[in-house]
Amino acid sequence: MGNFKGILFGTIAAFATIQPVLADPSPNEAPAQNAPAQPAMPPAPETAAAPAAVAEDPVLGVVRTKLRVTHPADNERERMDQAALTEFYAARHGEGLWVTASGLKPAAKALAAEIENANAYGLDASVFKLPKLENGALTATDTDALADAEIQYSTAALLYARYARGGRIPDPSEMLTTEFDRRPQWIEPATVINALADSHEPDAYLRSLHPQQPQFEKLRQIYVTMLPKDGKLTKLSPTAKRIRANMEMWRWMWLDMGDFYVLNNIPEFMQYVYKDGKIIRSAKIVAGQLDKQSTIFSRPLKYVVLRPTWRVPESIMVNELWPSLIRGGALMRQYGLQLETKDGRRIDWRKYDWATTDIRDFNVIQPPGPKSVLGHVKFSFPSQHTIFMHDTPDKWMFRPAQRTLSHGCLRVQNPMQLAEMILMEDKGWDAAKVAELDRSGPLNNEIPITKEIPIHLVYFTAWVGDDGKLKTFGDVYGHEKRITLALDGQWSKIKKGRNHLAPVEPSFSPAAVAAKSRGIDDEAPRSAQKEESLGDIIGNAFGL
Repeated sequence: MGNFKGILFGTIAAFATIQPVLADPSPNEAPAQNAPAQPAMPPAPETAAAPAAVAEDPVLGVVRTKLRVTHPADNERERMDQAALTEFYAARHGEGLWVTASGLKPAAKALAAEIENANAYGLDASVFKLPKLENGALTATDTDALADAEIQYSTAALLYARYARGGRIPDPSEMLTTEFDRRPQWIEPATVINALADSHEPDAYLRSLHPQQPQFEKLRQIYVTMLPKDGKLTKLSPTAKRIRANMEMWRWMWLDMGDFYVLNNIPEFMQYVYKDGKIIRSAKIVAGQLDKQSTIFSRPLKYVVLRPTWRVPESIMVNELWPSLIRGGALMRQYGLQLETKDGRRIDWRKYDWATTDIRDFNVIQPPGPKSVLGHVKFSFPSQHTIFMHDTPDKWMFRPAQRTLSHGCLRVQNPMQLAEMILMEDKGWDAAKVAELDRSGPLNNEIPITKEIPIHLVYFTAWVGDDGKLKTFGDVYGHEKRITLALDGQWSKIKKGRNHLAPVEPSFSPAAVAAKSRGIDDEAPRSAQKEESLGDIIGNAFGL
């Protein structure tokens, strides 16, 4: 027993000896004198506290499971929505955006109120499927049904976002007509759902997705006054439907129209130049004939061409020049046209038998000069539509009220003023320099434009002026009617018209024209020719 006590007391004494080394001294204490020296240690870096575990709401887990096993939608955009929601909820922790096991969150009420007000923005509130409520509360109470409600809110929000950006008609050029080359201004669904998650005001976010151009809001304010009291959109008046169609067209416009841009409104036959949101020039334009429409699209301006050469469009080469060549080529002589190979080599058109030669194997040009159908200046904004803006020697065309007189290009009133404005904006050139280049500069002088100057060809049949009054213009090409039919769900009634991008095929038989023309002098007086109107067509609208 005595030995045990000795061992115990010795152990306690040894522990007392090393304790100062193991214990952290207080700030006012020095280390024990008999402790061994310790190497200096750098201070430990500060680290963020580990996040507290987030309690998982049971509804969120069921939402994840349901989205993973959801059958893919038939519609591509709906499949993209499904994928975005699946990814979003897989990465989310805690609880859903709109619904928890306790019921509806305040954000869901704000979101639903905005979606239910969709009619006021030219949409149809009935297409957005929202969960059923009773006295402001969800009728669903079990976890499975609450998860369905969460998914419904998010799905409706993504659908609303697509429709606010023009998604009801996702491909106007395919679904309406190739002459209407616009696209919805999509926002990726992942961007939308994450923005909703980050927003404290989901209703305000949804409103922000509609076009922000002042004209859209002006149209909307008038449209709201025309909504049926019972909310049934089948009772919309023709004027209300016209406004709705124009609101839809704004959904396809560029979000940024440009600081300096040119807007050509085809139904109004007017051109406006905008700078910093203000109109600084307005002028008349001549647009395409009803069967040779000016395509509706936007592109940046690439060149201002002074003293331009005209390259004859293939449609005119095939259906107007070719028959003339078979008969002797009067139009080639009358307008000083020249034939070129595809690589630009000049050749003599008189040496070919045009009854057996395909004009599509060549190019036809008209050099600058007094007969030029392009006049003094051309404005080039290249696209697959091969149309542009330009001057014209036929000033009488600006007199009629309905100026659908060209082959698709836009003839511009006072075009040199437009050229001066653009070249001042882009190059800083004054009017005197532009006039000198027009008078004695190089032929076909392509002046590249370095700034972003969009050229918008638009089709607004309704416009609200600064006085707040609604102005309307004729639906000359039928685009407004097509959009209205689409928004009313009457797709089968839409007449798309010709595909203007299809390869050009002759509307005649070269051999038959040649046979019919034997013995007929193509240089005979016009009054004696059966094709008298052809020269008039070319003279009035050649290539335009």
